[in-house]
Amino acid sequence: MGLRKRYLWITVGIIVLLQGGCWNLQEVESLAFVSAVGVDRAQESEKVQVTVQIARPTALAVASTGGSSLERAFWLVSSTGYTVFDAVRNFASQSSRRLYWPHNRWLVFGEAQAREGLEDVLDFFDRDVEARRTMKLAVVQDGMASEFLETEQEMERLASKAYEQILDNSRRGLSTVVDIDLHQFLLALVGEGIEPVAIRVEMIDRLPDVDIRGQVERRYVSLAPRVTGAAVFKGAKLVGWLNKPETRGYNWVMGKANSGIIVIERPEGGEKLAGLELLRASSKVKPELVDGKFKIVIEVKADANIGDIQDILGKTNTLSAVASMERRMATVISNEIEAVFRKTQRELASDIFGFGRAIRRKYPKEWASLRDNWNDQGFQELQIETKVSARIRHTGLGELGLSERR
Repeated sequence: MGLRKRYLWITVGIIVLLQGGCWNLQEVESLAFVSAVGVDRAQESEKVQVTVQIARPTALAVASTGGSSLERAFWLVSSTGYTVFDAVRNFASQSSRRLYWPHNRWLVFGEAQAREGLEDVLDFFDRDVEARRTMKLAVVQDGMASEFLETEQEMERLASKAYEQILDNSRRGLSTVVDIDLHQFLLALVGEGIEPVAIRVEMIDRLPDVDIRGQVERRYVSLAPRVTGAAVFKGAKLVGWLNKPETRGYNWVMGKANSGIIVIERPEGGEKLAGLELLRASSKVKPELVDGKFKIVIEVKADANIGDIQDILGKTNTLSAVASMERRMATVISNEIEAVFRKTQRELASDIFGFGRAIRRKYPKEWASLRDNWNDQGFQELQIETKVSARIRHTGLGELGLSERR
């Protein structure tokens, strides 16, 4: 064999060795796929409790092939440690498989942990290479994250998917929730002139005194999830809650009101009501400096259709009646914006709207003197002005040509 051929075979051999495969390849059978994780204060002093929902592939496989199975689609297990990383590593003493994080959809905190602060428990989920910043970030009102992760929903096998679908339906159909992931929360947490919000979740009791821990079969749903409103933070600490109208007021300001039903009193109808379906909305936030004081002008444009009106025999599709409903719709929007602003300003002292950030961008020199104490001083003195343009596009009856007056 010539020298050139010998070198050729050596080169080919080296290439084959280098193409051997992934050095960190892991078999699927050795992994436990985390679908949701919860963090609470542990009963032991100075420790944190981490609870995970782990998908059970065998139960999911039966359901996907059209079969019927009473097996629960997830396994719920908790571990404690001095840090989140310590608690996560301690799962090795309970699970036969290694926790795998890329498919995790939810990061849930109990109220007690959130009020104490999240600065010590967020780092692992931001730093770990497997965890993704797209996981939804939520806080359980009046409960623990471990309790919330016990909840199920009849229409979905995997609980974390049910949470996601409920959130998506509420966001698209009601606009009374916030849709926040870890990335967005962290940006607001480290941002200047803005405070974070998180998803508010609750538990609905179905059957009392039922504990699913350790159970394999799924015979009934004892705790059901509800996703509604918002959790308000000041820095890394939870300071309060927004109810549904207040949350929609927040979404009006942020330009995130997608759809929903606006209930108003119908014109000339006494106590009768009308339901308007929001079609689309947009907003602009403009800071102004007047006589040395800052004001925020909030402009909202909203289009709606008439969905239903009480008293079917009443005549409400005249131009004057529609104009009256448009004014009432605008009043509802303004009232919701003013309500959430008053609550965050007077009760919670937390600028979740980013008004301070808007001022910093337009008036950087003036912002320098407000930066250090914005929430407790500048935000408290801030005034807002709402300008709402509400339009009804269709009555649903066909007699009134609303398009002709546009």
